[in-house]
Amino acid sequence: MGDTQDRELHELFAYAVRVLEQLEIPYMVVGGFAATTYGVPRLTIDVDIVVDMDLGHVRSLVAAFPEPDYYISEDSVRGSLVRRIPFNIIDSNTAAKVDMVPMPRDPFTLAAFDRRRRIAYDTEGHSAVFITAEDIVVAKLLAHRATESEKHLRDAQGVVMMRWDSLDMESIRRTCQKAGLADLLTDLLETVRRDMEGDSD
Repeated sequence: MGDTQDRELHELFAYAVRVLEQLEIPYMVVGGFAATTYGVPRLTIDVDIVVDMDLGHVRSLVAAFPEPDYYISEDSVRGSLVRRIPFNIIDSNTAAKVDMVPMPRDPFTLAAFDRRRRIAYDTEGHSAVFITAEDIVVAKLLAHRATESEKHLRDAQGVVMMRWDSLDMESIRRTCQKAGLADLLTDLLETVRRDMEGDSD
């Protein structure tokens, strides 16, 4: 992603976060944007945000992103909340995109939402509420198992490598054990150790 595209995505993300906070909609930044914030930067074409919102929030949310500057469909948002599938907010001028994910009901996401925390996401000190570094590692391993995409595995490795000294590794191990990811975590940690030892040579 070029510098201009990166800036445009960050601007839309910052605005979306302000809207969610003004409307008092609980949220949690997840996905590749969270992984690269904690870990190694990579191409990120959109931002995924889990939102704990209901139908009463829809009209105010849509009004905060007016046409023609933004694309968001009120009917689509309502349908997404009912069916619990993501909906998009697109900046019509830049094509930057935020995906809002209605709160999933799986035990891991619910627990991760309870553990979420506010962190600074840029060098200027702007902050938002993110999934924890520990939980994004687990989330990326779950995504890798579901899709076999190496992108998710690299994201998890990047977070572990960049946060090696600060991660609560025991918490990650417990969560991975419950999710049946113990072997995948072992392989990931071994890969990270080899990479870190190689860098120190």
